[in-house]
Amino acid sequence: MPRSIVIAPGAEENPLAVWLRDALRRRETPDDLEGLRRARSLEQLRATVGFVAKDRRLTVTLRLDRGSVVVHDGSVGVPDITFCGHFDALTALGSLPMTRLGELPLSRAWLGVMSDLVGEDLTIYGLLAHPRLVLRILRLLAPPGG
Repeated sequence: MPRSIVIAPGAEENPLAVWLRDALRRRETPDDLEGLRRARSLEQLRATVGFVAKDRRLTVTLRLDRGSVVVHDGSVGVPDITFCGHFDALTALGSLPMTRLGELPLSRAWLGVMSDLVGEDLTIYGLLAHPRLVLRILRLLAPPGG
């Protein structure tokens, strides 16, 4: 079970930071098998993940440390991966269905993200260096039941 998902002081004013905190908390369901898998995955992560909403000039850093998540306003440290795009493209990541094995189904949501990647509405820096981390972050943000 995750130790904590908190927002750092000062980040409460950042809508992207609030969305990330709320999205991660909504996905906390330790009562079922999916919730236990998410908690186990979160406990294995130690990384820095950046999110940049270039259309609204918002930057957020997630510091993941073995089950604890701190959502910071702005850039903190050097991120392992960075999701950069329009605010709507970033929040759409929270609606991507994931299969148990991490396969990428060809649903409308996934096709929308792929078109954002091709159309440069979304860029994932560090994708080639850390593809597994990108997949884990997407799984943590995925809606329940996927």
